[in-house]
Amino acid sequence: MVKLPGIAKSLFPVLTFCWVFLSAPTTLAQSLQLEGPSSTVREGYFTVSVVAQEQREEPLTNLVIDVSTQADFSHVEQTFPALGDFRKLSLTGFSDGVYYLRARADNLAEPSNVIKVTVQHYPLWQALGLFFTGLIIFALLVVILLRSHRRVEKEAGND
Repeated sequence: MVKLPGIAKSLFPVLTFCWVFLSAPTTLAQSLQLEGPSSTVREGYFTVSVVAQEQREEPLTNLVIDVSTQADFSHVEQTFPALGDFRKLSLTGFSDGVYYLRARADNLAEPSNVIKVTVQHYPLWQALGLFFTGLIIFALLVVILLRSHRRVEKEAGND
């Protein structure tokens, strides 16, 4: 056994711990956090954002958002790639239903958390009611503008 001087004897366990800790391979994967709408989506489109829990020097490669109707992702319905280094994506084209989303990247071992998004569009009677209300207001505006224009032309012609 090697005899160590007093100060080396007290530093030896600390230095050994540091060497073991720092030389251990880093197996922690960068985890992603996916954030999305917290309430029911009424329009069929929404925005999700991806946040890296840990900072890494290398960018995420091939970041995609998986969409499934099953919570276990046994069947992925759609995949949305994030083009460039974007962290917010607008997803559109969803019909009524419950969807589960997760983010994943090629250089990460684990996908992100799973979020649940419920899409429930406005009823057709409400959409058509708003459409026809807007149509009536537009038609009234055109009639008022045409009448005002004719009246101004008549008054200009009489002068």
